[in-house]
Parts: sequence; structure tokens; C-alpha cells
Amino acid sequence: MQSLPYWARATNPIVRRHLGLYWRTLPPEFEPIFYICGFWIALLVIGIFVPFVTDLATTVIVVSVLVIPVGAIFYARALISIAGNSAAVMADELRNNTMLLLMSTPMSLDQILLGKVASAIWRKMDDLILIVQGAAIFGPPLIIMHYAGLFPLRESGGLPFVLIIAMTLTSLLRLVLEPLMFGMVGVGIGAFLPIRSLAISVSVAWVGFYLLLINMLQQLNLQQLDFVLDSGDGLAWALAMIVLLDLALPVALPYALIRLVSALLSRRLRAG
Repeated sequence: MQSLPYWARATNPIVRRHLGLYWRTLPPEFEPIFYICGFWIALLVIGIFVPFVTDLATTVIVVSVLVIPVGAIFYARALISIAGNSAAVMADELRNNTMLLLMSTPMSLDQILLGKVASAIWRKMDDLILIVQGAAIFGPPLIIMHYAGLFPLRESGGLPFVLIIAMTLTSLLRLVLEPLMFGMVGVGIGAFLPIRSLAISVSVAWVGFYLLLINMLQQLNLQQLDFVLDSGDGLAWALAMIVLLDLALPVALPYALIRLVSALLSRRLRAG
């Protein structure tokens, strides 16, 4: 627990105030995830020089195809819960006129807002840890097959392996940033729409819109990549699209939204 930022700890009074019985949830164990990621990265680095090793790794692709979609469903449910709970606690705070009392505490406004997000995340912490561990174990084979279809592993040198490692790390980073983003947006919606049921409904709709938008962009990117690579002379353009839409956007967009909503909400609360 002490390794987490103060606003994220279940012992934080603002977090514990909203948790109820969920404050007994055990803190996450990050070491197994680091070990799993290290194993896959080492395997991919070795695969640059011994491609047979990568071929062995793809033997679990059938299990990945079965596990990852189920994990995606549970992940979407967790995001909906986080967004809805964040919006609800913020709407209740404003309806009960207790926000000014919280702002008088030694904690900064950003810490107060993040604490409310953390309380919603703690409610789904067990699910999120299982989802991250599942993604760390079964995600890389799917990523290998994805990029192997675009760039033949035995003919493209180390480029596909670098992209696979980068995509693996990006996918895990998304599983950390996206719950924070949906929680912060939910807090913002709860502040601007201080009606509990309406705030929850809008937050859930936002989750669906964002996931649909990201999926559409990735499908569009995949179609464009197929067209560019079939033309035979667009490797640089294909790499630029991969870096932008597969690696940069899924990380930069959640972080930018967290910062933007936090800034707008802080300005509104201080002005009001």
C-alpha cells in the first residue's frame, strides 16, 4: 500500500469514505506482472536471432483467442462500473454541499478528485488485476500474430519484434491509464450534471462511445496498413500510422483527457 501515491491508497480518508466494505480489498501485486512482461520481452529479443523461439510462443494462440475476448468483456464491465461510481460520488458530493468542506482539507483539489477516482477503481481492483495479468500472459501471442501478418518475421529483421514489444507495453499501460481516465471523466460529468442517475447514464454512454471510437480507429488503421503495404512502397508511412494510432494515441489520449478534465473541473470548483 505504501508504494502507491497517497491519493490512490485505500487508507486515504477520502478514498475510504466512499469504499465502505471494499476498503478490505488487498493492494495489487505488481511483481508477477513485471516478471511476465520480462519473460515475453526476453523471448522476443531472443526471437530476433532465433526465430524458432517465436514460433513456439505462438502455440498458445488458440488459448489467447479464447481468453482475451472474455477478458475484454470483463474489462468493459469494470470501466462502466468505475465511470458510473465516480460520477455518482461526485454528484452526491455536490448535492450534499460537502465539496467545500473537502476543499478546506490539507489535500490539494487534484488529490481530492483523484481520490474519488481511486475509490471507484478500488471497488473493481480484484477484477482489474486479473485482467492485467491475463493480458500480460495471453496478449503477446495475439500481438505477434497481428504484426507477423503485416511484416513477415523472418524477412523483416528486428522491426516487427520492436513493434511487438512496444505494443505489448502500450497495451498494459492502457490498462492503467484508461480506468483513471474513465474515472476522471465520470467525476467531471458528476460535477457538471449533479443528478445521480443522469450522471451515471452519461458516464456509461461515454464509456461505450470511447471504446467504439478507439475500435473504429484501429480497424481503419488496419485497412489503411493493408493498402499501403500492398502497394510496396509505403513502409515509412505504414510505420508512421502504427506509431501514431497503435502506440501513441491509446496512451496520449487518456493522459490528455485526465489532465484536461482535472484542469477544467478545478477551475470550475474554485470559481463556484
